Amino acid sequence: MITRSLLRTLLIACALGAVVTTSAQEDELPIPPERLQEVKAQRSAYLTQKMGLSPEESQRFWPVYNQYDKELETLRRERREGHRALRADADLTDAEAAGHIDRELASQQRELDLRKRYSGEFIKLIGARKTLELHRAERDFNRELLRRMRERQGERPGPPPPRR
Repeated sequence: MITRSLLRTLLIACALGAVVTTSAQEDELPIPPERLQEVKAQRSAYLTQKMGLSPEESQRFWPVYNQYDKELETLRRERREGHRALRADADLTDAEAAGHIDRELASQQRELDLRKRYSGEFIKLIGARKTLELHRAERDFNRELLRRMRERQGERPGPPPPRR
């Protein structure tokens, strides 16, 4: 059951993390870079608190986590570029569509491999229980971030209602 729960947590964190990463993209920046840095700082504080990291653990953990986050962002950026290319090419042959499917699956596998590798590193640095708590805390933070983003979207004034 822990394996299924961990997998679900990883998938949710991945999906919601993609929202943050997508927002960081240069050509589609709905979140200004300074706001993105603020969100990352809030995430670091939240994760540190939820995981109960000691100062010594934090000192060992955060450089590795930041490298992991950087590599994950790179993989997601590459995947988004593939998605953008797919949208631009509306008239695909079956062979081209199959190629896109293969590339998407390969990209997902690279991300999973990265997550597995770094989970092993995190376990060495902070132990399995705190690594599991990391995945839970990432999921919870991403959910809260998404909720806040949705609230802000709802607060934004839209176009005026049509006149009758």
